[in-house]
Amino acid sequence: MSHLDFKGHTVVVTGAGGGLGKAYSLLFASRGANVVVNDFNAAAAQKVVDEITKAGGKAVVNSSSVTDGEAVIKTAVDNFGTVTILINNAGILRDRGFKNMSDKEWDQITEVHLHGAFACTKAAWPIFRKQKFGRVINTASAAGIYGNFGQANYSAAKMGLIGFTKTLAREGVKYNIKSTAIAPIAASAMTETIMPAEMLKNLSPEYVAPFVAAICHPDGPDATGKVYEVGAGFIAELRWERSDGAIFKTDASFSPSAVKARWSDVTDFSKPYYPQAVTDVDSVGKLETARSLPSNAQASPEVRFDGQTVIITGAGAGLGRAYALMYARLGANVVVNDVSEKAANAVVDEITKAGGKAAAAICSAEDGDKIVAVALEKFGGVHVLIANAGILRDKSFQSMTKQEWDIVLAVHLRGTYKCAKAVWPVFQKQKYGRIVTTCSQVGIYGNFGQANYSTAKAGIIGLTKSLAIEGKKYGIIANVLAPSAGTAMTSTVWPQEMVDAFKPDFVAPVVGYLSSKDNTETTGAIFEVSGGWAAQTRWQRTGGYGFPHDKPYTPEDVVAKWKEITTYDERATHPANSGESIQQILENINNQSSLKAKL
Repeated sequence: MSHLDFKGHTVVVTGAGGGLGKAYSLLFASRGANVVVNDFNAAAAQKVVDEITKAGGKAVVNSSSVTDGEAVIKTAVDNFGTVTILINNAGILRDRGFKNMSDKEWDQITEVHLHGAFACTKAAWPIFRKQKFGRVINTASAAGIYGNFGQANYSAAKMGLIGFTKTLAREGVKYNIKSTAIAPIAASAMTETIMPAEMLKNLSPEYVAPFVAAICHPDGPDATGKVYEVGAGFIAELRWERSDGAIFKTDASFSPSAVKARWSDVTDFSKPYYPQAVTDVDSVGKLETARSLPSNAQASPEVRFDGQTVIITGAGAGLGRAYALMYARLGANVVVNDVSEKAANAVVDEITKAGGKAAAAICSAEDGDKIVAVALEKFGGVHVLIANAGILRDKSFQSMTKQEWDIVLAVHLRGTYKCAKAVWPVFQKQKYGRIVTTCSQVGIYGNFGQANYSTAKAGIIGLTKSLAIEGKKYGIIANVLAPSAGTAMTSTVWPQEMVDAFKPDFVAPVVGYLSSKDNTETTGAIFEVSGGWAAQTRWQRTGGYGFPHDKPYTPEDVVAKWKEITTYDERATHPANSGESIQQILENINNQSSLKAKL
């Protein structure tokens, strides 16, 4: 393997005053790259630059906030004429139990991690396109992938970056711009606050940096759109695995009770699929099958919601309306939230005319407190939250404005956070609650022209997984739904016959079962649902490769072991939480080449 050098390359590393960012900067500089060392702590950044220049390398300081991406990238262009590699590494922690998390703690995390990555990437993108070369590394985290206690904000932001990466990868293909997400575990000022010193001693950032260098090199392995966990010399790739799922007859017998009767089929991974894109499911074929089936068997006792109050956001039309009508039929009091007064009241009228109970909450999903106040005032309680409100602002990444980015993240991700936050104390107190949030296949797999939407939707996955972990001891269950249905939103991008065929009614029963008291086991899980078909989606990880832990490996070593790192064989695992994920990484600390030589 020839030596991977970076002469002629300019690398921008954010948050590079210490930890991983510093390790990246030193490694790239030692291999000939020009480095922009960004850190809001100018003195820390200067120290790194001094270390590089003393060793004969080239580097400059940038101390702008990452949210001012233009200023960050301008430093690269002004000093070195261009930028070829961007490592979005800057991060902060604001850990807090969900009940006590402040909006400020939520917003600060999304600001630095998500809006910062957006701003820097956005500023570099036109340069990358023009020169037909670019590499973007986004820093996710095990907390984002699996959820983590006390990190709802961080999990949401970190998982959001995975959705962001997957869409950038699709949009960058024809310009040779490659984007990869890594979930590194390494000692830093940030991890020092949450991990024991003994553990950190073995998690040097130098055991992560060579991997990043390898995949950023023009001749390095193609890792675009992929996700890797890296630490202590261990590297593994992650991908989505989906159950074959269950298909239900799409008639009046398709109810939450029918879903309950066949739940084990929905969650059966014995015939798994490995989808790569939104299109990797024969939805039309599944809908045809659904139509030809006999009526669905019903579980007994029937799934019902008598005496329970259900909040549904964005319930004036589409999926939300279908949910509202279903819950009302099954005995629930329904709070119909929508920004449109006319739409919300129409659904309330429809329910009350049919003998059901409903009230409207007319406001943005970001006004979670207002919505919960309506539930408490009209019905004296709340038991179920269906966070469904959404908007689209599709635009290629090159043309996307900050405003189009901000509004989609605000409505989807912040709106979901605000509603969950508002029901949380009620749920905790009564030791019972059900939350179903809404992501999208676009959030899972990425999609052209939807960087804002895929980021927000992926962020909802991270948030929900953390809520599931924190809610466990209070009887709060939280799951994520990725629905496909004909709605006002999809009608802007789907042909009319598809909009008509994929009725929101063919998604609602799965939501009904997940949010019922009958579901006592399933939490923190993702379900893809459309046209009578429902399947579960989870992570699968390669067996990976562990380099000996007695000295850092090199980028060339990564290239040589690429097949071992990325092959899904019988060694592949399904880590269900960050504890299981980190265990295999920490085991590599005992992997010493000198020991191997003796054996």
